[in-house]
Amino acid sequence: MTHTQENRSITHISRREQVIVLLLALLTASFLLLPYILGHVLTPEDTVFTGLLINVEDGSYLSAIEQGRAGSWTYRNLFTTEAHRPVFIQGFYLALGHMARWLGVTAVTMWHLALWLADAAFFLLLYRYIARFISSPAARYTAYALALFGSGFDWWRFPLAFERANTLEAIPLDLYTPEAHIFFSALTYPHFIAGILLIMLIFWWTAQALTAPMSRRRQWGLVVLAGLGNTALGVVYPFLILLIGAALGLFYLYLVWRAQRILWQELSMLAVMFMIPVPLFLYYVWAISTVDVFKLWNDQAVTLTPNPLHLLLAYGPYLFIGGLSLRRWRDWTVERRTAVTILYCWVLAVAILLYVPINPQRRFVEGLQIPLAILAAIGLFEVALPWLLNSRAARLLLQRPRYSRVGLQRLLAALMVLFVSLMNVYIYVGTAVTLTVMQPYPLFRPQTQIAAMDWLGENTDPADVVLSSYWSGSYIPYRAGNVVFVGQRFETVQFDEKRKLADRFFTDGASESDRIQLLEAYEIAYIFYGRTERKPGSPALMERPYLKQVYDNGETAVYQVLHEEIP
Repeated sequence: MTHTQENRSITHISRREQVIVLLLALLTASFLLLPYILGHVLTPEDTVFTGLLINVEDGSYLSAIEQGRAGSWTYRNLFTTEAHRPVFIQGFYLALGHMARWLGVTAVTMWHLALWLADAAFFLLLYRYIARFISSPAARYTAYALALFGSGFDWWRFPLAFERANTLEAIPLDLYTPEAHIFFSALTYPHFIAGILLIMLIFWWTAQALTAPMSRRRQWGLVVLAGLGNTALGVVYPFLILLIGAALGLFYLYLVWRAQRILWQELSMLAVMFMIPVPLFLYYVWAISTVDVFKLWNDQAVTLTPNPLHLLLAYGPYLFIGGLSLRRWRDWTVERRTAVTILYCWVLAVAILLYVPINPQRRFVEGLQIPLAILAAIGLFEVALPWLLNSRAARLLLQRPRYSRVGLQRLLAALMVLFVSLMNVYIYVGTAVTLTVMQPYPLFRPQTQIAAMDWLGENTDPADVVLSSYWSGSYIPYRAGNVVFVGQRFETVQFDEKRKLADRFFTDGASESDRIQLLEAYEIAYIFYGRTERKPGSPALMERPYLKQVYDNGETAVYQVLHEEIP
């Protein structure tokens, strides 16, 4: 069989498969959006659903969308009091804001629409990507199901002595790290899925350009597409360019090893791919080096990888079954080995980057389930199932009237998918219950609190600094457009210190001089006084000559700070 014939046999997708995958993609994307829809529909009249699910701090993304809706292509960090120049970051969400303005929808509506569109597009293209490696429809469907619905078994915290610093909020991975598995990613963040989609497309286009027989024009067209994909990835998830570089670097070394010579043409293609996004990344370097607020944000955005045992529990089944695919290596044609090698390189690149000493370590698992699911399906259908079906127990079972080899193969594959999908069933049910029954604060906020924030937006200058608790401050920048003293753990400069200062301000733990010093040092213009600010000792606190009540709806009030009245 020639390379072209083999490539066609693997990538050919029947009309029946196309229809099934189209329906699956649309239904799954809608299924993942359903809890949010129900959350909006079932919200009590005196409450507002923020549209968020995981972190209250995700109001940062809504703030970026809102700034885009206002016509801006640069992002101003409203979650910190330090003055700074706005720059082009959060580009993905700024673009969504412009789309929201063109469509005439709110930021929250655009957030959910983007999530649905990203999910549907990714689910559709994922099957085509899988078909590049697997020819059997049954194995393709299994890989597809493992990628979309599979999770792991990292359900527990280890004793603190075994854990790494700055990772406790993200473990166990299957419960607290949405980027760990595609199902969780697709349930939560549009930029997660957009990033995974771009990673897949870049590897897809690059592998074809470097290895498939085609005209020079088409070859370089794919190189340019991959370079533009790198640029788009730089807008959506900048640091994931390191994953692209590491995986393709390993793939190039494999091609060199196979050819036993330096491949200059392939090297020039890779160079062009990575030269295209250089202007964008040079801009990022300039922004971080010249605007202190964004440099400090970058320094604070630490998401370290936890103990490797968590990773083994989260990905163990895929690694074990996928590792069996190596037993078929010698039986494959050179073309098949080359095609599958990009998957091994992807996994190896992630394994390396997860413990490289840089801040976003944990984020490199983004999309890892794609190569793991494909390799697991190959190992399952080409190694594990043939061995199981040739075992003595299987032969005895197949002698029974209603049992067939194909039927038993499908049953075993389905059982594996169900086995590794248990956690996602729990996550989905938990999401549905949270958004329809529990409706906790601050994902669901009182109308009175929202009304006070809207008053701020209509009656104050956006540059006015608002002091509140962290819980209120996480939403005021989006809803009111004001700068807040504290509101986002990465974007608020000196977040831990400022959160403690804000919490102390609203209790009797601080002295009068401490409160006055905070108000003057950070030029606080307004104090937001609502549900999370009303603490023991705080009512008397607000009775100060330098605090003027300018808004009150019975449950939430706003006070203006009269700096000229401060003694």
